[in-house]
Amino acid sequence: MAWPPANGLTTQRVPRKDVILPIYASTTVAAPASLIWSTLRDLSAFQTWNSFCPNATIHSQPKDVPQTEANLLHFDTSFTFNVVMDASKPSKVTPTRCRVTDFSTPEAQSGYIPVDILKEDGTYEADLGKVYRIAWTTEGGFVARGLRSERFHEIIILGEGQCEVRTWECQGGVLARAVKYYYKDILKKKFAKWCEDLKREAEKRANNGATG
Repeated sequence: MAWPPANGLTTQRVPRKDVILPIYASTTVAAPASLIWSTLRDLSAFQTWNSFCPNATIHSQPKDVPQTEANLLHFDTSFTFNVVMDASKPSKVTPTRCRVTDFSTPEAQSGYIPVDILKEDGTYEADLGKVYRIAWTTEGGFVARGLRSERFHEIIILGEGQCEVRTWECQGGVLARAVKYYYKDILKKKFAKWCEDLKREAEKRANNGATG
C-alpha cells in the first residue's frame, strides 16, 4: 500500500478531518530495527546526529523507569525539544514541550490505535509484529495559543537489517494556520533531514557492530 495514503494522514489526537498542516518524511535504513529504535529514543545522544533537534531535556519519567534508562523516551515521558528552525543560526532554538502518547514494539504491542483503524487506514503499519512505533503530542505554551499536534515515528522491519522509517505530524487548531503559512516548507525540509540524519547515524552504528 502506498504511503502516505491518498486521503491524507491522521493521528489519534488530530484526526484527518481536523488536520490543517500534515508534515511527513520517510527513508529506508540498512540497520536492525532495534538499533534504529534505540537511537531514536536516546535524547542524550541527539547532539551527535540530529541537526533539527540537537538538544532535548527530559522533565519527568514514569515511576517504574530505571535510572539506567532515564535518558530514553518511554510511554508518558515529558520532555522539551529545542529545535533549530534556521540552520544558519544553530544557537537560536525554539523550545517545544511534548509528552509521549504511544509506545509500541513487536514484543510489547500498544493498543493506542484501535484495531479497525490499523486495518483500514493506510496511515499506520497494520502488522504490530513488525513495527516499532512512538508518538508524542505538544503541550504547554503552543497548546495555550491554539495548536494541537501529534507526531509519529514508525520503524518497519522489511527484512534482515533492512527497515523503512516513517515520520509524520498532524497539526490542527487556530495556530496551525499560521504555522502552515510561515513554516510549511521549512518543516518539510526539516522532517526529511531528520530522516537523513537518523539513517546516517543508525547505519554508522550498524557498520561499527552495534545491534540495538
